[in-house]
Amino acid sequence: MDFSLLRKFSLTFLFTFLWVFGQNQAFSKNKCQIVYDAGSSGTRLYIYEKKNNSWIEHEGPKGSALADPVREIRGAKWSQRKELINEVISLLDTILQDGPKYASGGLAWKAFNWRKACDVKIASIFATAGMRIAEHLNRERSKILWRDLKYALQKKLGSKVKVLTRTLPGYEEGLFAWLSVREKKGSDRFGIVEMGGASSQITFPCPSCVDSKSILIGGKNLKIFSYSFLGLGGDEASKVFGLASACKYGAGVGSSSWSSKKCADSMKVSSSSGIYDPYNFKNGKRGIYKRLPFQKAKNIEWVFTGAFKFVNEKTIDKCCKRKGKCFQKETSCFRAVYYKRYIEALGLDYKSGRAGASWTLGAVICNENNCLKRFGRKQCLWSSKGCL
Repeated sequence: MDFSLLRKFSLTFLFTFLWVFGQNQAFSKNKCQIVYDAGSSGTRLYIYEKKNNSWIEHEGPKGSALADPVREIRGAKWSQRKELINEVISLLDTILQDGPKYASGGLAWKAFNWRKACDVKIASIFATAGMRIAEHLNRERSKILWRDLKYALQKKLGSKVKVLTRTLPGYEEGLFAWLSVREKKGSDRFGIVEMGGASSQITFPCPSCVDSKSILIGGKNLKIFSYSFLGLGGDEASKVFGLASACKYGAGVGSSSWSSKKCADSMKVSSSSGIYDPYNFKNGKRGIYKRLPFQKAKNIEWVFTGAFKFVNEKTIDKCCKRKGKCFQKETSCFRAVYYKRYIEALGLDYKSGRAGASWTLGAVICNENNCLKRFGRKQCLWSSKGCL
């Protein structure tokens, strides 16, 4: 018997079996996308799994904010950026186990073994308003951070996974939130106003708007207008407009003369020229006013997302007229009044419906459809020097 021939045959058979087995394993896994939401308060991991033609969200643990070492705030130092990067990347290991229990009994996050369940196609670290501010303050540090994050995530996941790491222009943040609401509504005839911590986005379909962009979803071409007011988010607005005495926590306690109007009047949200746009640049200048084309958004439903979901008229009573249990109580009265003042400045009805919207889901939908294929040049309005 020719043992060398038998050995070759056996090795060939073994390699073929292992290759076929590996392919079957890959085929048995669901298509997944990884998205890090790098916000102004922290970096949250999300993994989206495609099942029965729908995206299932697996919300994971939260790490430190990317912008903190760039801006050297909240005790973070630029020299500690490698520790931050390691922390962010390690969230992919942390999600493999259940998170800690809350006092109420629920889990901070549920374990998800993406290594076994997922064929990961795309992994994104997308930053929002916090990093827009950081990039304006220190472009060089921001470049280094994005470069090192991309290298670390690519090393973690391997060369077959497409890795995207960047700060989202405000247009895209608004678009992604709109896409996530669209996924639930199954309709295009609506607009959203989203309230974040450092920025607010207004997005709606507008075929005739000059600043609308072409977006591809499911082979359908949509003309979408979207604009982000950097600095008008719920947390940042109190820095922009100042925290007047009439807007402080419990300002109306024991005062018969206090009214929410006194607080609202301290916020110069709008003028005859439009909505105040404190941090974006236009023609090299900041602190301009922006007029939005609402007159072209006729007969559409308006939906308020983000922090609007947690604040209403009753919040004014709880945080201004009384000293109730309020989130971030120092600025809780300001935010309760500001959200209403902002919507009124836009000329919209504050009683419009609220909805949960996860822009991370919208990012996944956009990635799947290559929705920005016809988008054109991106605009990074937070920097006078443009995008990194």
